[in-house]
Amino acid sequence: MKVESLRTTTLPEGVKKEWETILARNPLRTPFLTPLWAEIWLKHFGKSLDPRLLLFRDKDGSLQGLGFFLESFREGKKGLTLLGNRDVWDYRDLIIHPGKEEEIFQNLGLFFNGNPWDYIELDGIAEVSPTAQVFPAVMESLGYRTAKENDETVINLSLPPTWEEFLKRLNGKDRHELRRKIRRIEKEGPCEWVGVSDPSSLEEKMGLFLELHRKSRRDKSEFMTSEMEGYFRDLARELCNEGWLDLSFLLFRGNIIAAFFSFDFAGAKFIYNSGYDPDFAWYSPGIVLAAYCIRAAIEKGVTQFNFLRGREDYKYHLGGREEANYRLRAEKQ
Repeated sequence: MKVESLRTTTLPEGVKKEWETILARNPLRTPFLTPLWAEIWLKHFGKSLDPRLLLFRDKDGSLQGLGFFLESFREGKKGLTLLGNRDVWDYRDLIIHPGKEEEIFQNLGLFFNGNPWDYIELDGIAEVSPTAQVFPAVMESLGYRTAKENDETVINLSLPPTWEEFLKRLNGKDRHELRRKIRRIEKEGPCEWVGVSDPSSLEEKMGLFLELHRKSRRDKSEFMTSEMEGYFRDLARELCNEGWLDLSFLLFRGNIIAAFFSFDFAGAKFIYNSGYDPDFAWYSPGIVLAAYCIRAAIEKGVTQFNFLRGREDYKYHLGGREEANYRLRAEKQ
């Protein structure tokens, strides 16, 4: 197997198509692992970076895997880390044709050994990714010192075929509280879930989302800088064009009081970010909107509802279960 190394911030069209083909065959599919996501991130945060794209090709030239890396320097050591940052990139990984993981990592280890790096660090690796098991084992067999630790936690929810079955799966207290919250707000006035169905209204609706996001909490307001706002707006436009964006709002008495910035991708829903109006906190607008979105997802036949990172209580009360995101490290002895 041949390893090609490209220093580039622009993905060749041919590589993008090969990347998408491999990802489509992979059981672990998220928008974070698409070439489009990498391109948008590089556009906003990678202007001063010098990323390295590693391509793993068979003798016939067919692409079997790839990894997008950055050089990093820590404690006097030089290494490779996966492209991206944890603030906006929930899952990261190499993109590998199923069944080729061991061969890819063997070649990565050999390539790494022939270059002046001290370590490879892979953050944001899902516990269900083959990388979580294969990378440490292969690198250890090649003589590297390895480490595997829980980097962050994501909260995922498997959806049943019906809303009633979803409610039955909740424990008695959580089921009672959810029904009570929904009844309370619906009794107080007209309440409905609304989404962005017209791309021409996207900019306006993004303005509403950003306003609610900043109003929610101080840390969210500090996070949503002008640079980050530009990223979110660009992300919304690009993903809307792909049909992946789901921008959802809770409309109560004519007021937008909560919003979810989420994605529909490969049969799953990913809740990327959120906001709500604290003036309506008594109505638990975030939980009610989450329940409406879960019900809508069930009606569409979605089977996975991923709350992504963050251990907010409401995710557990809605039946979410923890899954680990690992940090993997291989270091020369």
